[in-house]
Amino acid sequence: MKNILEVKSLQKVYSPNTGIFDINFSVKAGHFHSFIGENGAGKTTTIKSIIGAYNSYSGEILIDGKNSKNPETKNIIGYVPEYAKFPKELTTFTYLQFLAMLNGVSKSVAKEKITALLEKFNISDLKNKKPVNFSSGQKKKILLIQALIHDPQLIILDEPTANLDPTARFELFTILNQLKSQGKTIFISSHVLSEIDKYTDSFTLIHKGQIVYNGKKYKPLEKVFYEKVLSNK
Repeated sequence: MKNILEVKSLQKVYSPNTGIFDINFSVKAGHFHSFIGENGAGKTTTIKSIIGAYNSYSGEILIDGKNSKNPETKNIIGYVPEYAKFPKELTTFTYLQFLAMLNGVSKSVAKEKITALLEKFNISDLKNKKPVNFSSGQKKKILLIQALIHDPQLIILDEPTANLDPTARFELFTILNQLKSQGKTIFISSHVLSEIDKYTDSFTLIHKGQIVYNGKKYKPLEKVFYEKVLSNK
């Protein structure tokens, strides 16, 4: 099985004790891969480097074998941020259509895909309403649709269950499991280990800006975290 993501000697330092320090890890295509660690461990910095939000770093990031700074890799990744920021004046459809076109999707194809995804996620009734007024669960679905419009192979989610109620969490993981069954790679950052454990094929554990483990899941994530992080404190 090929690697869809490879991070090599990635380093971005904010201060002597803050940042990510020469980290290396890989993610197999088709896996549900969990990226775990405490708050402040370096998860978001790593993700923002992968998606191209940060460019001032040393090291190399390969997306499906191509350098992440190659514009072609943008179509391989779909990104779901932790927090939603929607323009107050735009409806769901207008917002999604605009973003689809930014990703190179034609207007006609975008219309077809948006309609299909809204229906798939059971939120067709929100098409002409404004996302800024939606519940956290509804906003997360819009962000996920936004990430899927251009049919990416690697879907990256940063703390996707933040502020979601139990029903919205269940719906989110049901959708992610369906995407994985379609051959998509799910790369999810979370510190709620019990929630992601049963879905996880492989994982990367980061602690204080350094990789502690990268590979297949061999025991429950909470046990690994305790053994490799908490027991050494």
